Amino acid sequence: MAHLALDKVLETLPGARKEGAAFLLPEELDVTIYVSLGEEVLQITRASRVEVSGAILTILTHKGERFYLPPERAIGLKTGVTHKPVALGAGFRA
Repeated sequence: MAHLALDKVLETLPGARKEGAAFLLPEELDVTIYVSLGEEVLQITRASRVEVSGAILTILTHKGERFYLPPERAIGLKTGVTHKPVALGAGFRA
C-alpha cells in the first residue's frame, strides 16, 4: 500500500483522528494491517496508532506492541467495529 493510499484510507475511518503525522484509532474500531514478509503475510491486529514518517511506518497496537517497517510492506488494511458484550437479564429490575 503506498504511503498516500494508506493516509487516504485512515482519513476515512470513523473515529480516527490525525495528530501530526500519526493517526490515532479508537479501541472500538478494530483495525488490522496486513504486512508482506516475502511469501508470508503478517497480520497486525488492533492497531491504535499508525504513523508514516519518512521511510518508516510505525504501528502501535492496543496490546502495547510496536512495529517498525518500510511503508511499502503494508499491503492491506481491514476495519471493523468491536462490539462490547451486552448483559442480558431476565427482564426484572432491582
